[in-house]
Amino acid sequence: MKIKALVLLLLSLSSSYSLACSFAQMLQDFEVKEGIGKPPQKPGFIVHKIHRGTDDGEFSSCSDAGIITLKLSAPQTESVGYIFEIVEGEFEDQLFLGNPVEATSRFKKDGLYKFIWLDGSSVEQEPINITVKIEAVTTTGQRSEPQLLNVLHPGVKKPWWKIW
Repeated sequence: MKIKALVLLLLSLSSSYSLACSFAQMLQDFEVKEGIGKPPQKPGFIVHKIHRGTDDGEFSSCSDAGIITLKLSAPQTESVGYIFEIVEGEFEDQLFLGNPVEATSRFKKDGLYKFIWLDGSSVEQEPINITVKIEAVTTTGQRSEPQLLNVLHPGVKKPWWKIW
């Protein structure tokens, strides 16, 4: 009995915190059932914000994540999802999955669509120069005329005073 108590005490003293970070769900799948109907209006997205990953010295934080936030400038008149696809330029990670998505209720009211990728735990980041094709899609599968959106970021250079 004393050995079990000692083992339990040692295990509880040696436990550590989780080594991973987590994000709230920002997008959800948009369900499409094939049918007939009229196509939705062309989307009107703008680049709202780009946050680049960095190294904050905490290996278990989410500081290495990059976030591209696109904002829908004019809401659609009906329920629609959006398909995002990179059609020009290269990106270091898979940013878009190619299936219709919609913002979760937390972000939908503000028209915010947030896309996360692992940008790297570094103070230096490469430039972003991609063209994204965005199509609105209705619940019956009708697609809008595509919007082409340029997503640009100059990158982040290492500070001149850092020599290591």
